Amino acid sequence: MDRVGLHKLLNLEVDQRSPGFILYSEKISPRLNYTAQFIFEHVLKTKLIIANTISEFESSGYFKINYSSKIIPGAFQIVPHPFLFESGVSENKPPATLKNDLVYFFVNDTGNFNYDIFSSVFYFISRYEEWQSFTPDAHGRFEANNSILFKQKLHLKPIVDIWILELKNELNNFFNGINFPTNKFKIISTIDVDNLYAYKEKGFLRTAGAICKDILKFDLANLKERKNVLSGKAADPFDIYTSVSDYCSNNKMPLIYFFLFRSGTKYDRTIDPTSNAFVEVFKRIKERAAFIGLHPSYHSSETKTILQHEIKDISNKLGKQVQLSRQHYLKFNIKTTPAWLLQNNILADFTMGFASEVGFRAGTSFPFYYYDLANETQTDLLFVPFCAMDGAYFVYDKIHPDQMLSSLLNLAKEVKNVNGLFISVFHERTFSNHLYPGYDRIYKNLHQKINEL
Repeated sequence: MDRVGLHKLLNLEVDQRSPGFILYSEKISPRLNYTAQFIFEHVLKTKLIIANTISEFESSGYFKINYSSKIIPGAFQIVPHPFLFESGVSENKPPATLKNDLVYFFVNDTGNFNYDIFSSVFYFISRYEEWQSFTPDAHGRFEANNSILFKQKLHLKPIVDIWILELKNELNNFFNGINFPTNKFKIISTIDVDNLYAYKEKGFLRTAGAICKDILKFDLANLKERKNVLSGKAADPFDIYTSVSDYCSNNKMPLIYFFLFRSGTKYDRTIDPTSNAFVEVFKRIKERAAFIGLHPSYHSSETKTILQHEIKDISNKLGKQVQLSRQHYLKFNIKTTPAWLLQNNILADFTMGFASEVGFRAGTSFPFYYYDLANETQTDLLFVPFCAMDGAYFVYDKIHPDQMLSSLLNLAKEVKNVNGLFISVFHERTFSNHLYPGYDRIYKNLHQKINEL
């Protein structure tokens, strides 16, 4: 997949027949460029020019937005906060203003829009709060309790997307009707594969050890299932690759698998990555037009060489460069992991979400490029956020399957309301009725019911 194909998959294409906007600012900064492109090109799907001279601004035939304190007749004014013209990271957090069950930042009482939407959006999609000091969880992660949106109890809404729709409506009213392109709500299914198989391909020592463990725990159901799988009488419960790929293909739903490619550590327990079993599974997946990415191992976010080896190893098995990635355990360091991924030719990272909670970590359902705050520059690594992971419901919480389905549907409704991307994370083990009775039916029920929304 090249970058053009990735943009098509993620609905990031801009139709050149769409309306154009020209944004005036006395100063053009990398932060402003980055944020304005996200709002107008990625979300609103319109053309954009940014100008810092009045002559260029006034001579343009595009719809005019004045991002300054000057009064310019005929232009829609948003008064800027200094935030987008600063550099580096401060520990100051923007004060929140609650209004109509939503939250706003960088609020002012002048212009045609009463808050600086550009500064607000930048704070969240640059992941500024992850560059600031925070208390990590046991795995070193930025978790929901660190998030401003979680503290405001608004993490279940794509607040950034809602702000942009507010801007769209105000622009439409100000200019007496703009023919904005219509975004299409889209579902992308993603599955993290922590164990290629439950019982197969484990080798003699691991299999013998697992059997002894089952005997000591008197787990007769597991013993029976293992025996049936290894004797060929039953399919391995983790071997979902044909059925799930066929289901998604038949329903025209893009599907991405992220494979863990390391074994033998406390947190990395898949089969031997050198096994040709991976090649056979990859072949089945590719025949069904699904995509394959890497699930970098637990310690890959701490050691660059581990990440390099895993990218090289899975690329060799695939027969081509792997380009999509999501960190195992969602272990991700905003200051280092993206740079390492870029150095190894990864186009898109899908880690942007919470492990222990559902919701919108960056406040958006739309993909956005990683902004390197250390160097004040937009990079070529695309962050693709998800809003729910299965484990948040039955690992970190003990929620009934029906409640899980209801929660997922509520998140899907929020995304559909903004015509965004609904991306969930499931694991291969979730499809095992033996391990998670009742949860195995959630996957298909979810996508069937989303189509009824």
